[in-house]
Amino acid sequence: MSVLRRLRQGVVGTAYSAYYTARDLNYAHGWSTPKSAGEVRFRTYEPYGLHGNDAMLRELLTRTEPGDVVYDIGANVGIYTCAVASAGADVVALEPNPHARGKLRQNLRANAFEATVLPFAASDEDATATLHVSSYPETTSLNRANATVSGGSVVESIEVRTRRLDSLCDGLPEPDHVKIDVEGEGVGVLRGSERLLRRKEPTVYFETHPDDGGSTEERRILDDVGYTVEEVGDGWLCTP
Repeated sequence: MSVLRRLRQGVVGTAYSAYYTARDLNYAHGWSTPKSAGEVRFRTYEPYGLHGNDAMLRELLTRTEPGDVVYDIGANVGIYTCAVASAGADVVALEPNPHARGKLRQNLRANAFEATVLPFAASDEDATATLHVSSYPETTSLNRANATVSGGSVVESIEVRTRRLDSLCDGLPEPDHVKIDVEGEGVGVLRGSERLLRRKEPTVYFETHPDDGGSTEERRILDDVGYTVEEVGDGWLCTP
């Protein structure tokens, strides 16, 4: 590894460490602060308005009507969940990392929002898999390599249940919108959602991860189910 790369990773690592230290204090002491995304307002325990300026979140909020059903796949601590709940949506949030899921529930309580929070990783089979929890929690992934980007390290590996959205939605309201941000594992999510996408035709908001090498397969699946892909910010807006 070059000296420049080591220095860059050191700077990034220091910044991440400082952020997560401040964040953990907020969650521990109940220090929530107001955040905004588009026209909506809500509170979170995050020190910074994480994702508040995301182009994909703006698209989702623009297209979401009160009473719409939104699936937040890879919900993490619930920024998208809280934003669309504030807009009047009914949210189903999938987050397999128990640490992030606990914070998601705290953020919901800070706003008196309700959502269906499920402990699953969306995938192409109903089974179990190993989730690699990163020292940089945002990059926690089913793929160990993706959990170590930017100099992060795997601090814990846990077994989680995986679910296909095609089978999961049989017992839930079907979505009008599906946001997918799963740290490079989007191919599996799409493969497990083909029947749902063909039948219900929800709008899909897909966070891309160019280093995972799966974008060609992801586009093929979306094309096969009749979706048009438009690049928006760091993701794809996918419409039937």
